[in-house]
Amino acid sequence: MINALNGLLVFVSPNSAVVLCGGIEFSILISAQTASKLSSLSSSERSNVRILTYLQHSEDSMVLYGFLEEEERRLFLELVKVNGISYRQALKILSGVRIKDFIDALDKGNVNFLSKIPGLGTKTSQKLILALRDKLVYLSDNVISSSDSSSVKTSLYQDIYNALVEMGYDRKKVSEVISDIIKENEQKFSKLENSDVEELIFKMAIVRLS
Repeated sequence: MINALNGLLVFVSPNSAVVLCGGIEFSILISAQTASKLSSLSSSERSNVRILTYLQHSEDSMVLYGFLEEEERRLFLELVKVNGISYRQALKILSGVRIKDFIDALDKGNVNFLSKIPGLGTKTSQKLILALRDKLVYLSDNVISSSDSSSVKTSLYQDIYNALVEMGYDRKKVSEVISDIIKENEQKFSKLENSDVEELIFKMAIVRLS
């Protein structure tokens, strides 16, 4: 799998981009939100851009999808697991909503909000709620957690989240507590090793949840 492209951003449009890497120009499909962020990059930033990718490989074609942020790629991969959601439809959904708002709507079962997103209707929105509700949690300002831990191993706080949920604490409450602890102790944590940070967060979370 091609995990990411690192190189010169040659071209960007509302739904695609071209990146020059090692003398080869790669064409990738992107969401409108990623396109907006890429378009706002300065010349120097465009000269060395990193775009996360997912390669869709079928018998008759190969399509490369690109994401500027990991949480967008994670949500994309969760969406295409839902029966009836195609890769291009998942990208269209990502183009029409902020990730946090999308997950909040799933959590609340807000069919009205979801059905207004381009690429979704009432029936598809209901299907997404049934498939993904309680599975995705907005853990911090920019991290998505899933009950499927294999898809979120890159998150430093995933083990803490999983452990607390397994102990019987409410998923949403756990995510809120961890997020608050991270925000309140950002400077302190930046000076510590990851293992020490995880231990501290776990102990502090237990106190707040008890």
